[in-house]
Amino acid sequence: MRRLVLAAVACVALAGCGQGVWLSRQDAINHAAREKGVTGVSRREAKLMTWHDFLRVTHVSGPNVDAAKPPGNQRVWLVAVAGHLQLSGSQANWAIFVYNAVTGALIGVLPEPVDPTTGSPVGGDWPADWTSFPDSG
Repeated sequence: MRRLVLAAVACVALAGCGQGVWLSRQDAINHAAREKGVTGVSRREAKLMTWHDFLRVTHVSGPNVDAAKPPGNQRVWLVAVAGHLQLSGSQANWAIFVYNAVTGALIGVLPEPVDPTTGSPVGGDWPADWTSFPDSG
């Protein structure tokens, strides 16, 4: 099971709640590059998917997952970023940022796993299962 560090979710009234995608792949990548604590980026990639696909491939669960879901059938961009990351006080080699594909709002972050004893990252240099994630972008 993965944990999703949630951010505030906002639906812009004019954006509607359809399946549209207003945020381009490059826009999503640029958003992730500007996130606090992201420096020395060595690699970044983005994948567009439905919320259902996101939950299926990441195995995210918990009491706040339904509250984070974008309105209607809006899709999400997952942006994997590798480099020097400082997230919530922890050093990481990579993280996956999740954005609403219509509004561009940050929904949450999937941080690299850490050893519970040492707090050191244990996820390698890139998310191991990234290649198996669907991409409808």
